[in-house]
Amino acid sequence: MLNKIIIGTRRSKLALKQTDLVKEMLQTKFPDLEIEIKEIVTEGDKNLQDSLVKLGGKGVFVKEIEKELMDKTIDIAVHSLKDVMPVLPSGLTLGAFPKRANPYDCMITHEPYESLTALPLNSRIGTNSTRRASQLLAKRPDFEIVPIRGNVETRLKKLTSENLNGVVLAKAGLERLGLDLSSYAQLDLDDVIVPAVGQGIMTIECRKDNQAILAILAEINDTATQRCAQIEREFMRELGGNCTFPIGGFARQVGEELIFSGLIASLDGKHVLRKSVHHANGYGVGKRVADQLLAADTYGIIEGK
Repeated sequence: MLNKIIIGTRRSKLALKQTDLVKEMLQTKFPDLEIEIKEIVTEGDKNLQDSLVKLGGKGVFVKEIEKELMDKTIDIAVHSLKDVMPVLPSGLTLGAFPKRANPYDCMITHEPYESLTALPLNSRIGTNSTRRASQLLAKRPDFEIVPIRGNVETRLKKLTSENLNGVVLAKAGLERLGLDLSSYAQLDLDDVIVPAVGQGIMTIECRKDNQAILAILAEINDTATQRCAQIEREFMRELGGNCTFPIGGFARQVGEELIFSGLIASLDGKHVLRKSVHHANGYGVGKRVADQLLAADTYGIIEGK
């Protein structure tokens, strides 16, 4: 039995909060286990000026952490699953998927709105996500999308500093941070935007050959969340996707039934292709939906496929 493990994480408030949640889970199961947290600065944290598309995708939030895993300076790494590329470096694996939090997006505004259609004409909406932007533009082509980056608090401040009508944020991050949003209004986008692959899911990455760590992580794994994550990531792998393309993929349990929805869209929102599969419990669902969308993609949405 291990006596100590070192967890690697980004140093943002949300990343540290998620790491603390994983630490609590592990210490509940293994109260004698000593846990050290090592904060790691990633390229995505250092470069807040360039878009994620220009930086090459959300892998910029995990590369430095994965290097420390491979160098054995840390034992495990806590990530937001949507930041993890669909193909991992050789020798690494995702050892656990704790129970998924809220997977959906919302729009934070100063003024309350009952629906997306109620926002003023030519509203300025802050988001750095091509997935969110394309789906919003599909519903409201008059919107002006304003790219914004930074942590949650920074993006909320840009509502005022950038003269925005709204900013789009993940509900899971807002809920995990426990921010006081009483001075804002919140518009749910559950039925408007298909979530990102892995949204609302934390995952713990480790080395494949570390059986002791894998045995520990198995104790905090949620099998339903893991199955949904596997379908979503299979979908993204088949598309060859990262955040440079507008891609949404979301598997969810509804009663006894597993449902998977996949989406690809053009950047301007003029072309949106979506496919949903019920009874998605069988293997290969993510690949099948991706192949169907690629076959229907006569607009060249997914370049190079």
